[in-house]
This record gives sequence, structure tokens and C-alpha cells, in this order.
Amino acid sequence: MRHVRSRPLLLMMMVLALVVAGSAAAQVDVSVLPQFLTPLGLTIPDAPDLYRPGGGIRVSGMYVPAQARWLRAGGELGFDYVDTENTDAALFMMSAHATGGVSFTLGETFALQPIVSAGYAYSLWDGRSAGQFSAAADLQLAWRITPQLSVVAGGGYTTRVGLYEGARAFLGTTFALGTGAREPLTPTQIRIDPVFPILYQYYDHGPFGAIEIENTGADTLRDVRLSFFVNEYMDSPRTFARFDRIARGERVEADVVALFNNRILSVTEGERVSAQVTVDYTAMGRPASQTIRETVQIHNRNALTWDDDRKAAAFVTARDPNILRYARNTVGVVEESPLRAINTNFTVAMALFESFGTFGITYVVDPQSPYEQLSQDAFALDFIQFPSQTLEYRAGDCDDLAILYNALLESVGVETAFITTPGHIYAAFNLDMWPEDAERTFGSLDNLIVYDDAVWLPVEITAIRQGFVTAWELGARQWREASATGDGEIHLTHQAWQVYPPVASPGDGLMLATLPDRDRLLATYSSRLDTFITRSIYSREQQLLGRIRSDRDTRPINALGVLYARHGLYDRAAEQFRRIASRSASAQVNLGNIAYLRDEYPRALEHFRAALSMEPANTTALLGTAMAQHQLHQHGAAAASYAQLTEQDAELAGRYAWLGTGGGGDAGTTRASSADDRTRMVWDE
Repeated sequence: MRHVRSRPLLLMMMVLALVVAGSAAAQVDVSVLPQFLTPLGLTIPDAPDLYRPGGGIRVSGMYVPAQARWLRAGGELGFDYVDTENTDAALFMMSAHATGGVSFTLGETFALQPIVSAGYAYSLWDGRSAGQFSAAADLQLAWRITPQLSVVAGGGYTTRVGLYEGARAFLGTTFALGTGAREPLTPTQIRIDPVFPILYQYYDHGPFGAIEIENTGADTLRDVRLSFFVNEYMDSPRTFARFDRIARGERVEADVVALFNNRILSVTEGERVSAQVTVDYTAMGRPASQTIRETVQIHNRNALTWDDDRKAAAFVTARDPNILRYARNTVGVVEESPLRAINTNFTVAMALFESFGTFGITYVVDPQSPYEQLSQDAFALDFIQFPSQTLEYRAGDCDDLAILYNALLESVGVETAFITTPGHIYAAFNLDMWPEDAERTFGSLDNLIVYDDAVWLPVEITAIRQGFVTAWELGARQWREASATGDGEIHLTHQAWQVYPPVASPGDGLMLATLPDRDRLLATYSSRLDTFITRSIYSREQQLLGRIRSDRDTRPINALGVLYARHGLYDRAAEQFRRIASRSASAQVNLGNIAYLRDEYPRALEHFRAALSMEPANTTALLGTAMAQHQLHQHGAAAASYAQLTEQDAELAGRYAWLGTGGGGDAGTTRASSADDRTRMVWDE
């Protein structure tokens, strides 16, 4: 008999255990409801004459689906006690019910819930026992005090078929269990892309994933903050999204960003790590948080995909000690050479290029990751060397060499760019020349690129053995062909840095044991520079010499001097200008330019004033006067000269707006180009 009696209770306990176990997926409301009973006579007419009012208690577990919070289903266990009329025995009823219902929200804190239940009851009276079908129907009002605790009040009808029926009123509490109660936000979509260590600074503002979450809880969540954290590679969580409120049933989405630390650059082999998205919020005036865990793939520090060619700029580590040491050693060679050509940017770029051959750097195609193939697949992994690694290995493919070359140039103040054509990437640098000056110097702009108000010289970096001039010609030809079909692109390093900042080189490298041999480099550089100058000026020089022999006009002599000056042959240029200085204002201006470039500012000012005495309206002389006065700290006089220049030639004055700042402002603030106009001379032709 005991076995029979315990079976409904055991069954009910198993059902409740299964319901609670299901709470890990959503929510279970566990209610404890003391109740008052009074008999009715709806189906049992003599029930009011047989029974007196009584009481009892119910314990229920109601499952709340995450995606249908209005629905309720579960089970309950009940115990009721009712006195009987004209007897000393009481009726005890124990029940096990399956329950179901719905919930209608009334604002944010109240809910009206019709509930029905049916099952089995086991009754005891005066030593006798019996079982019967049992059912009930209730209407209850839930008042939520906290996100998990509610006060419940209500009433309804209950029956033990054939034995008892009555009305009941109850007042109790409900406590919500399970992640559905503790974690009201459900991720409906989450994507965390693989992380590339080289881009760790980019990820502070550039998204590498996205998350969409839905408020499946019962409350409107306020002051919601989402943060991302990866242990070891982040110093603290990074908040990436904020929402003032997320209403019940509302979905929101946000891009994921993170502030990684530079320890991520120690990853030499790819690894998978645990990451967490934490959501902090306020529900019903109480702070709470929820954690969503994900696995993130971190690639090795040399890995990169070519979905955006500007990413190469992140590898341009211009402040790397090895890069600075190598570049400055090479610039020292330029200073030792008596030859000058075009300007400092040109000679430094040539010397750095020629140093590769002297140092033994070679171009090799990596069979595992050739740029030609990988650049066609935006998501294929490439292995990119840091500039210091390329110097250490003394070998690299086109992207490695272009990155090294640009890093070296940037380390000594020469602005660079990357040029991409189908299957290839190479370098370019800013000549620090106005387009019209470049055209006069080189005869045309065919082998140059005019972009962003500056003149860029392309360098086919893989042509190490052929020399700088050949590399320039190859780079220019490739650009012309690609740009003609719309397939060529130029990416300025400084602009790319705004999106993909450069990182510090990994700290496990050693200082270079050797540098390019200075004597060999000086010999190679001087020989090739001399060849370039001779070849560049020969044709025009011969034409002008012929005119000088047959014509007593000063103009071809001045033009020859300008030809020499534009190619850095200042001694030869000055010799020509002095021949006609007594009768040519242009020659005086050009002599002033040479003196200025040699930092002989008082002498330069004398020449400019001499030119103005011959031609008071000579705007080039006015410009030179203002520049020399500025360098001599005669700022009031410089401002007056500049004002006069502005009246006569506003366009020319606009190019040297730094002269109008009195104490000498930064030229870079007045225009887009980063080149310094203080050494840009206008040759009077």
C-alpha cells in the first residue's frame, strides 16, 4: 500500500527535476503558494454540507521558454487540509498536477496569468484512502519586486472528482531560476573574426566581429554596456557598445572592437583562446551582468590577408632601432658624396636602394605565400616579414622589400606610398617638388605620379641588381600600364597609418651585426648618381651650349645654369649665373637661391635685393627676399615682403603661406602635402 501511495509523489518529483534541469536553457519559475479553501457545490451538491473551509500549500515549477516568455508549462505538488462537518476526522488531499498557462504583462512589473492544471490526487479520511482525478483553474496576479522575485496573489477553482470541490485564494512568492532568469539577453548572432597581431592597434577602432542580442527577459534593460576581453592579450575589458535601453523582445547589434596590448606580437604560431563578451545593465533599478563566452583564433604575428592593401602600412616600422641605424648610416654616405641631384629625397632614396645590393639583400619569391597569387584571394593568409626581419634574413619577396624600403625612407623623413597593380606591390616616395618644377626638371611627368598635390617617384623594388634608375623606369612603366586600365592604385603610407597604425617591432630581435660597407656603398652610389645626372642633362645641355655659342643673349646661359641647379650641380650653375649677373635679374635670383640652399642667408639676401633693384616687380626675387629675411629672423621685414608678394602673385604666395605667420608657422598646417616649403626654391628661368 505504501508503494502505491508513494508512486505519484515520486513521479511528480521526477517531473519537477526535469523541469528544473531544463532551466539551463531558459527559465523556471518556482512558486510556493499557501492557500485558503472553501467548499463549493457546483458538481457535488452536498459538498458545502460535508466540508468546512480549510487550507493548504502548493509548490510548483513552471518552465518559461526563452523565445516565448508568455507561455508557461510545468508541474506542481499540493497538500490540502479540510475539516468535515459532524465528524472529528479531517480530509487530507495530496495532489500531483501537470500545469500550463499564459502570462499577459501589465507594464513592467505586473503580469496576469491564467493557469490550468490536471493530474492525480490521493486522499485520506478517517483511516480510509482513495485516489481520484484532480483538476484546477486559477487566475493569478504576479507583482515583480526584483528581476527574479515576485509576489503572487490570486484565486480559482479546484476539484477532486467525486470527492471534493471548492474555491481557493492564495498568496505566495515566485522565484525565477535558470539562465533565462539570470541572463535575459540571448545572442541571436555572434561573429568574431580571426585576430591578426599586426593589426592590434587597428582593432581599437576597427571592428573584427559583430554581435546581435535580443532581450528575451521580462524587463526593459537600461544603461546597457557591452565589453570584450581576452585574458593575457588585453589589460582590461574594452567597452564597444552602449545602449540607453533595450525593451522586452527588442534586438540590437554592435560591432566588436578591442584594445589589445603588444604582448599579442609574441604569437609566433597561431592559437585559439577564450574570449568573453560581458553585458552590464540595470534591470528594475538593480545592476546586473551577463557573460557570453566565445573562442577566438589568433594568427601568428607575420600573418596578413590582402583584402585591403593599406594593411601593409602597419608593417612599416620606421622607429625600429635597426631601421633607424641602417637608414642613418646610409644617409651619412649621401652627405659624404660631393654629388647632389634634384633634392635630398631623391638622393636619399637612391642611396637606400643602392645599399640593398651592397648589403646583399636579394629578391626571392616565397613559394609558400607568393604575393602574386595571394593578393587575388582577399582571405588567403600571407606571411609578411617585419623590416628588421628582412634585414636579418637579407631576402624577401615584393611585399617584404617594399615594406622595408618604405620603413627606411620614413625613418629619415621621406614620405612614402605603396603602389599596387594586379599581382604586384611596390614602393614610391614623395619627391618634395611642385608638379611644374618636376616637369621642368625631368622634361616630362611620364615617369612620375602626380597624386594628392605631390609628385611621387615609383620604384620597382625587386630590381635590386639593375640599380635605382632602372627600377624607377620599370616602376613608372608598370604604373602607366596599370593606371591606363584602371588597375593601378596608390596608397599613401601616412594616410594608411590613420587606419592601420604601425606597430612596434617584436622585441625578440637582435641588433644588426653589420651594416652596408660605407666605402662600397659610396662608390656605387656616386657612380650611379653621376651616370644619372650626366644622362639626364646631356641632351638639353648640348642644345643650350649650341645656342650660347651662336647667340649673345643671356637667356640660354641662365637656362643652362638652371639646368645644372635643378640637378644639384650648384658650382657649375653658379658659374653660368655669374657670367650674366651684372645684366640679368634672373641670374641674381638664381645666385640667391644657391646661397640660400647653402645656408648663406646674408649673401642670398644681397642677390635677391640686387634682382629687385633691376626688376622691382620680380615676384621670384620678392619670394627669395621674404625667405632669406625669415631665416635671418627679420620677421617684420619678411612679413612686409610677403604681403607685397601676395599683392602681385597670390598663387605663388599661397604656396609659401608659412611666411605670413610672422614667427614662422608650420608649413604642414597650410596645405595637404607634408613636404617643407622652406627648401623649395623657385628658379627664375
